[in-house]
Amino acid sequence: MKSVYVPILKAKQGEFDAISHLSERTKQQIIPLFDIHQQDEKKANSVESSLCKVASSIVKVMKGKPIFIDLSQWAPNAQTEGGEHVIPYLRNQLERRGVIVNPVVRYDFWHDPAYVDAMKSLHLEKGCNYCVRLNMDNSTIEDVKADPDYVAERLNNIVEQLEINPHDIYLLIDFGDISSSRRSIEDIAKQIISLAQNIGFSQFMLAGASLPTSINHAVREQDSEGLVPREEMKTWQALLSENPMLNITFADYGVRNPNSPDGSKYFSHTNGKIRYTIDQKYFIARGHQLYCTGNKFRQFCDLAQVITGSEHYCGKGFSWGDEQILLHSNPDSKTGNQTTWISIDTNHHIETVVMEILEFHLQLVAKEARRYKEDI
Repeated sequence: MKSVYVPILKAKQGEFDAISHLSERTKQQIIPLFDIHQQDEKKANSVESSLCKVASSIVKVMKGKPIFIDLSQWAPNAQTEGGEHVIPYLRNQLERRGVIVNPVVRYDFWHDPAYVDAMKSLHLEKGCNYCVRLNMDNSTIEDVKADPDYVAERLNNIVEQLEINPHDIYLLIDFGDISSSRRSIEDIAKQIISLAQNIGFSQFMLAGASLPTSINHAVREQDSEGLVPREEMKTWQALLSENPMLNITFADYGVRNPNSPDGSKYFSHTNGKIRYTIDQKYFIARGHQLYCTGNKFRQFCDLAQVITGSEHYCGKGFSWGDEQILLHSNPDSKTGNQTTWISIDTNHHIETVVMEILEFHLQLVAKEARRYKEDI
C-alpha cells in the first residue's frame, strides 16, 4: 500500500464528483482518506441507513481501489441500532462491495474501551493495514514537548494491542487547521518523527489545512483576489529536502478547512469563491455573499473569468475542473451551486498536488545525482 498523495476528504457529494472525474493516471497515485460525517439529527435516517448510503457513494468512485476511513466526528463508542460499533459496520459494508479498506486508528480515541475493542475486532484482509492518526491539537503538542514518554507509551500501547508491527503501518501526523498557527509545524513534526522512529515507525504522513474556515480570513475584500500560502506543502518539502530518505507521504484537506461547517444554513451566509490551487499556494477569487443579491450563484461566472484570465490558469486540458471553470466563465452557462464548485475546485486541487509532488521528487533525485557527481 503506497501512494503519492493522501487527500483527506469529507464523504460528501462534491468530493465524490471530484474523484469520479480524475484522470486515470492521478487515480493510481492517490489513496483518499474519507472522514465520515455524523448524520444530521434532523433527518429520520437510522445510523445503519446513513452509513449504507455513504458506503454506496464511496463504492461508486472507489470500487476495487484502496481507501482510508475514519469516523472522527462520531463518538468513540458510537453504535448502530443493532448494537454493532459503527467502524466495523461501515468497513464490512465497503469490503463486501469491493473497496479495499484501511482503517484509521485515532490516538485521541484510544482511551475508550469500546473503541479499542472495535479496532481489535476488524481482522483485516490481506493487503490492508491500519493507519495511526495523531491529531496535533494543542494538548498533544504540549504532551510531545513536556512528556514525550507519555506519547510514546500510548503509541506503543496501540501497536501492542492491535498486534501490529509499527514498521508496517503509517503514522499520520495531522496538524488539522493551521490557518492561524504561529508556531512552526516543521519543528514539531521533526520531534514526532524522531519519537516514533524510536518505537519502530518508519512510514509517515504529514497533513494540514492552510485555508481558514471563512474566506473572509483569506481574502479580506469582497469581489477581489488573493493568495494563501500552503504551509503544509512547504513543510513537507522542507522535511524531504533535509532528509531525502525520509519515508513521508503528503496529505492535506483539499480545498476545505476540516472545521468548515456544512448545511444550507451555513451556505446562506457564505461568499462565492473559487479556490484554485497553484504551486505552494491557493489563488482565491472571492465574490460576495450568495444571498445578498438576486443573482445568487451568477457571480461564479465572473469568478471563473478571473481564474481563466489570470497567469495561474492551467488551461482546459489540465483537468476536468479546469475544463469546467472555462465552461462556467461563459456568462450564458449554468452557474452550478456550492456542491458543484467544491467538486470543480477539489478536482483541480488533486490533479495539481499529484503533479507538484511528482515534480518535487524528480527535483530531489536530480539534486542527489549532482551531489554524487561532486563527491566522486
